[in-house]
Amino acid sequence: MERRLRTNRNRAARSSSALLCAALMVIVCGHAQQQASAPAAGAYAEAPVTTLRITTRTVEISAVVRNKTGDPQGTLTKDDFELKVDGKQQPVRYFSVANDLPLTLALLVDVSGSQRTFIGDEWRASDVFFESMLTRPQDRAMLVEIDARVRQMMPMTASASKLHLALTQLGSDAEDARATRLNDAVYAVSKDFLANEKGRKAIILLTDGGENASHATLPQVIEQAQRANVPVYAIEYSAWAGFNSTSPSLGSLAAGSVNGGRELLNKLAGATGGHVYTVEHGMTLKRIYEAIRNDLQTQYQLGYTPPPDLQPNSFHKLDLRTKDKKLTVQARSGFYVQP
Repeated sequence: MERRLRTNRNRAARSSSALLCAALMVIVCGHAQQQASAPAAGAYAEAPVTTLRITTRTVEISAVVRNKTGDPQGTLTKDDFELKVDGKQQPVRYFSVANDLPLTLALLVDVSGSQRTFIGDEWRASDVFFESMLTRPQDRAMLVEIDARVRQMMPMTASASKLHLALTQLGSDAEDARATRLNDAVYAVSKDFLANEKGRKAIILLTDGGENASHATLPQVIEQAQRANVPVYAIEYSAWAGFNSTSPSLGSLAAGSVNGGRELLNKLAGATGGHVYTVEHGMTLKRIYEAIRNDLQTQYQLGYTPPPDLQPNSFHKLDLRTKDKKLTVQARSGFYVQP
């Protein structure tokens, strides 16, 4: 049921078909500059998307719109949005609202040493979350745990019951509690499982933000998530949550953990159109999951068609806003032209 992540490019290519035939039970995560195996998502059928017309050149943009109090707004139309690419106004060609589209989720759970005491709460809250999100056959989710390895606990499934069983096994087969391959996990799931998915999709990352063992760098992870149009929702779960990181009462090690982890999560979520939540007094993990569910249920999918003369793999800035200046838009900050 599990294998170590492959780091050799040729070995990953040779094993691609075998992995697909084995029901995608193991993530193949290489260095961020490697060629990845064919995305697993293509092996699954999904309901047709009729509102958002996708072509090979369409740039998809997932967006959540919030009012002044931070509540998501789900009643907008295409004409309510304004899009700039590299500072120039561009038309929004295609548009869909959340409930018209299938949902694909990837829950990534950090089970390294600093997170062990939270696993019980995490699997119970995650169990309720999956039950509330997987309401249709085309809505699917997967479960991945992270420490020194990136291990797929459950491949993409529409079954909340299967995910429930996988959740109860979180952290039961840890390899090295001191290592955390956070970047490698987000990179691999974005590229190998979510890149070819259409409709609503998201990575939910349960962690304190500690990263100390990955091959992929944070810029490479952000690039891959932007290429896949995958918003990353980071949930900071830490013994130091709620503390002021500059407080003299915190030791230097704890303060460094707070600052470094939070900075990583803020950059990752901000660049991909996600959001960072912190589990603390008054904000339980269950409440955070409810907020994420509200986001995904009111998410918009917009499409932009770039001109044909853009250089392959070139990066371009995105600035999506609403005409109502009282509203704010949560969306990725850029895209890469397909090679």
